[in-house]
Amino acid sequence: FDSKSLPIAQLELLKFKANQIIESIQTLQRTIEVGGQNAMPAWPDILSKYNVILSQTHSFSQSLSSPQAQSQISQMQAQLGSSVYEKIALHPSIGMTDAQLDNDLIPLLRNQQTTDVLNMETATVRRLAECMATRGAIATNSVQTNHPPATSSRVAHEDVLHECEEIRSAHDHRVERAV
Repeated sequence: FDSKSLPIAQLELLKFKANQIIESIQTLQRTIEVGGQNAMPAWPDILSKYNVILSQTHSFSQSLSSPQAQSQISQMQAQLGSSVYEKIALHPSIGMTDAQLDNDLIPLLRNQQTTDVLNMETATVRRLAECMATRGAIATNSVQTNHPPATSSRVAHEDVLHECEEIRSAHDHRVERAV
């Protein structure tokens, strides 16, 4: 294996762009959380930070699909018969113990949700369903909850979808009125 054939400059640029995206996401998160206060930040601030993330993600995607060092890359692609990135193996740039590898690197490579994410998603869906007249996923999936069912009959998925559409429409109406 010849390490000189790797597009190091392009990979460093991708690393920089990925870090920019992460920082922008964290900035948007801090803006939305408003320091833990029970307040809604100004919509233009949220929108501008979201647009920055969108732009950075688009730039990152473009860098992946059409590398800047095109002449070098196209020569390598001709030799390999595929994308340069498909043949690069991931390896940490610093020495890592097994524990560090398991805790720091493996979660970044994971494409399945972690237990914490699944638990938070389930709790969010349950809280939303408890506020709905049809009881949402609680009613359709017969999930046990501390709250009594709103209706005694079995709720169809179409009823839940209809209520979600009503919630979305009411939300959109309030947003239009606010803007």
